[in-house]
Amino acid sequence: MKNSVIYCSEAYILGCLFVLLNFSSAKAQLDSSSNYFLKKGKVYTGVTFGFDNSKIENEDRLIVLIEDRKNNSFDAKFDGGYFIKDNWSVGGLINYGSSRREGVDVSTQNIRSQVNQASKFWGIYGTTKFYIPLEAKNRFFLFSEVLLGGSFNNQLKESTTDAVLTRTFIKDRVAELRFVPGIMIKVVRGFGVETGAQIAGVNAKWSRTMVNGEPYTKKESVSANLSINLLRLSLGFYYFF
Repeated sequence: MKNSVIYCSEAYILGCLFVLLNFSSAKAQLDSSSNYFLKKGKVYTGVTFGFDNSKIENEDRLIVLIEDRKNNSFDAKFDGGYFIKDNWSVGGLINYGSSRREGVDVSTQNIRSQVNQASKFWGIYGTTKFYIPLEAKNRFFLFSEVLLGGSFNNQLKESTTDAVLTRTFIKDRVAELRFVPGIMIKVVRGFGVETGAQIAGVNAKWSRTMVNGEPYTKKESVSANLSINLLRLSLGFYYFF
């Protein structure tokens, strides 16, 4: 299931890039040094967003049968920056998202539970981004982005089994450093599309869980990875002025 979601995401992004490549080839014109849109002193703004609205019925997983489940989620990133040199910008990013899940789970002991779960998160990061032109017409660029900041995630889960309600509240705080390479395509003058994937990251995480209002667990961790995170593939729309 997880792999199929990843493959669908990759196919969707590749399809979007194919359309944009053709549109860019038809519409983009040769930039001169006077209107080059990644020059020192230029400013950019951008938005990246995604959502999920799905329903599952009678899906058998390893330790639970999902009898019925509805999922709704949304996330958006808003960022902007200023070019301190040609092809090199500094800026900031704000990330916000929310999700909600409702449904009935059945355990391997045939115990039915009504499960409701809701979460909200937001993050703020400082960014720096460097672009490398790939051809003379300045339509295609490789970029490398570094993000440093933190995120906050609050999750509430309510599970009702045999008329007994268990309420679990989880609070996560994360400080992280991310490295994101990708490709940017100039579609028309001043407007571009970017796609990238996290290939490395370091983060410190503090997590606290409370059950029915009482402290339950506390966790602290520091981790690093150098692998490509396909779950963090993104497609963003940017305007340069």
